Amino acid sequence: MSVARGCGPFRSSMLAAGIAAVLLGSTAAAWAQERGGILTVSQSADAQPINILALRAGNAPWIRNVFETLTLVDPQTFQPQPVLAQSWTLAEDGLSMDITLRDDVTFHTGRPMTAEDVKFSFETAATPESASQVGFIAREFESIEVTGDHSLTIAFKRPLSNIFDFFEETYIIDRETYDQREDGSQVVGTGPYMFSEWSPGASIILKRYENYRSTDTAWFDEIEFAVIPDPTASIAALRSNRTQITTGLTPRDTVEFIRNPQFSVLETGGTIYPLGVNVTIPPFDDKLVRQAIAYAVDRDRINDQVFLGTGTVTDLFWSPAAPGYSGELANHYTYDPDRARELIAEAGAEGAAIPIIVPAIPSQRSIFEIVQNNLREVGLVPEAVVLDVADFDQRQIAGDLGAAFLLLHGQVGFSSPTLLSSLPSLRQGNPSAFWNDDYVALREAMLASATPEALGDATAALSEYMLDEAFSTVLVQAPGQAVMSSGLQGVVATVRGQLVLAGSYLE
Repeated sequence: MSVARGCGPFRSSMLAAGIAAVLLGSTAAAWAQERGGILTVSQSADAQPINILALRAGNAPWIRNVFETLTLVDPQTFQPQPVLAQSWTLAEDGLSMDITLRDDVTFHTGRPMTAEDVKFSFETAATPESASQVGFIAREFESIEVTGDHSLTIAFKRPLSNIFDFFEETYIIDRETYDQREDGSQVVGTGPYMFSEWSPGASIILKRYENYRSTDTAWFDEIEFAVIPDPTASIAALRSNRTQITTGLTPRDTVEFIRNPQFSVLETGGTIYPLGVNVTIPPFDDKLVRQAIAYAVDRDRINDQVFLGTGTVTDLFWSPAAPGYSGELANHYTYDPDRARELIAEAGAEGAAIPIIVPAIPSQRSIFEIVQNNLREVGLVPEAVVLDVADFDQRQIAGDLGAAFLLLHGQVGFSSPTLLSSLPSLRQGNPSAFWNDDYVALREAMLASATPEALGDATAALSEYMLDEAFSTVLVQAPGQAVMSSGLQGVVATVRGQLVLAGSYLE
């Protein structure tokens, strides 16, 4: 049975073919290559082993090579493909699913993976402590019954159209070592590479897992992920061959490499960039001020200057292919500084100080510079409060980001019902402190939609309400990019931007 999925706008035939090849174990191009050597990847944010089950920028480059999921979506067809699951059968009423697992999977400790580990992983993801953006889906499970060493049955409280979103983003973790992950000493998965060493703020070292079930997958002895927050230093490391892949760059950083035959550029998923405000903190307790900010920000300038026009300028969190998405809603707030000044004057907020929390990520710093100029032009006084990424993420989980904040959500490709509860900007406990009966009712109507038509109507109604309340203003949806040395082959990325290095090799 197929499951409807929201299609992200950032896909390519090369990406689709690459993912499909990895999913099907097709690494024929690499079979002639010799094992050995070290691959070095730079990333702008540090690893967060404590947040294995949460989407984190510092984990995206390495995590899919250490951990695996039941399924992985083919970005060309948006259909789930088996990874740790061998097969699955959904009941006709949509209220249960039987899953058969592979029987040849072992953790990096050597212990065989069983259905008990899958059950443990799913139940852990359902807890708020895991910070999983898709954990709310597991809270719709009625039960998880282990029916054999490699089989289980999940009963649902209601049909779940987004169950494969949950499978896609829930890594199967080792129940015996999970509690020892925080310091990096026991980060145990089932993937082709093992988490070997972590020097906080400096590097992550992966080593080949020699007992991986496929012998033609991990070609490097070791993969080093160097933490280099400064894009200039990261680019210099790539030019000097200190690194062979550079992640966390904006299109402005990568433009010089596009036509350089010594390098290639890979799209790594898509990211939603919103500007949020806390509706309980003045002056944002006044809806007029929130709407003024939405009119004040020049989204086209952000797209052009930060993302070189590669993004999608939109006021909505949903994919342009999602039911209920419309151009009228997506362009509800046009750039109108005069209207912004009128609203700020009406609210009596001229000269209000606006501290904006910004994570120490190059794209966010660049976006802030534009937002800062825009808000100054309409009579506000913005100021950046820059936080390191780990601190920012923990405060985001706690919903404690102060009066205003620039966020980024690498969740393009999730269905709209999943985004509604997975995005920190929208879910309960969001840093905007926005939650009321009207919002809950509109959310429930969207989640309860049984047909694409009903989902479209519910999504449009919720979108109109969110735009009017203006508690979180989407600025742009943009693709991520990684730059690679031309001699590196076989690297692909998932629809949500995690690097898949299984099957990659250096010519």
